[in-house]
Amino acid sequence: MIKIVSPTYPKVNQLQQLLIAIKKDICDSYRETPSSLPGIKVTIGWSSVSGKWDYQTGDLSFTGGAYGYPHWATVELYRRSNCKLLAYNLINQLKEYEEYGKFTHNNMQ
Repeated sequence: MIKIVSPTYPKVNQLQQLLIAIKKDICDSYRETPSSLPGIKVTIGWSSVSGKWDYQTGDLSFTGGAYGYPHWATVELYRRSNCKLLAYNLINQLKEYEEYGKFTHNNMQ
C-alpha cells in the first residue's frame, strides 16, 4: 500500500510573526523608486519533501536563506502591510508551485 503524505507548509502564525519582525526594520531609504513607499521584498524558500523553510530579504540574489530550497514565494512588505494576509499569500504561492509540480510530473509520464 502506498501512503500519500501531504506536504507540511510553513504555519501562518510563523510567517506572520516573521513579517512583523522584518517590517520594524524597513528604513525610509528602502524604495524601488524615489516616489514609491518604503518596503522590502521577502522571499520564502521551502522544501515539499522535508517541510523545512527559510527566508531572505531584498533582491533575489543567489545567497540567502531561501536560495537552497526548490520552491519560492515572494511578497512586497510595506510598513502598513497586513502581515497575516501576506502570510496566507506566501503559503498559497507555495501550494500553487506544489500543485504545478504534480501536474507537470503526471503529464510527463
